[in-house]
Amino acid sequence: MSLCKCPSVGPNMGYLVSFGNCMTALLAFFIVLNSLAKEQTGANLHSGTGSFIRSTDSLGLPGLFPKSRSKHAFQLSESAPLYMVPDPDENTPDRNGSGPDDNDDAGRILDRQQEDFHRFLQEMRRRSPLEAQPDVAGEVSFDILGKLPPPGSPLMPEFREALNGIGPHLRQSGYAVEITVWATTPSQTAWIRAVEQADQMRSDALKYLRLSAAQSRQVTAVGRTWISASVRRPAASITLRRLVTP
Repeated sequence: MSLCKCPSVGPNMGYLVSFGNCMTALLAFFIVLNSLAKEQTGANLHSGTGSFIRSTDSLGLPGLFPKSRSKHAFQLSESAPLYMVPDPDENTPDRNGSGPDDNDDAGRILDRQQEDFHRFLQEMRRRSPLEAQPDVAGEVSFDILGKLPPPGSPLMPEFREALNGIGPHLRQSGYAVEITVWATTPSQTAWIRAVEQADQMRSDALKYLRLSAAQSRQVTAVGRTWISASVRRPAASITLRRLVTP
């Protein structure tokens, strides 16, 4: 008699039972430890369970839902913890009703929004090194009210006149020039077009003034949106600043 070859039933998923029991035991152990903690405001429990919920959101293990609904487990968003504070009308010696953190236990109180903001600043400093800029002792601006010419056109008379006035100062130390092109509308495309026009005006100014490499670094160009609704918007502005030299 020949042996019957049993059909393949696929991989065995029985290990998920032990894995689920282990995760449940760890979570229960954390809850027991939290119940023995000195602080009973609920913040510690929310911090621990929050990371557990985020891990299940991103992992996506197959659950036990019917195939007609879903084959992946999902977790709904959980609200922040509610702090139980005493009644402000009660005359208690150690509580004034403003919250559970008003005790003088020298404990560290974490502000999550402030911590996230500081972490964001640290990451920006790591990616883009910053350097301190010198203080400004005084500045003067020249506004160009006419429409800017297309790229490749000759310099505007107003722009050439402003460059003739600031050119001698750029050949001295302690001066800086900023060319600002004001966007026509507060939109992304208008802001990008203003940046490109400002860069073109800077290139034209460097060619017209024939500045050296060191002097060219004193000229910058930016594109910005006009913030005043009552004052007429100029097409561009040329700002000459006198810096405070150490």
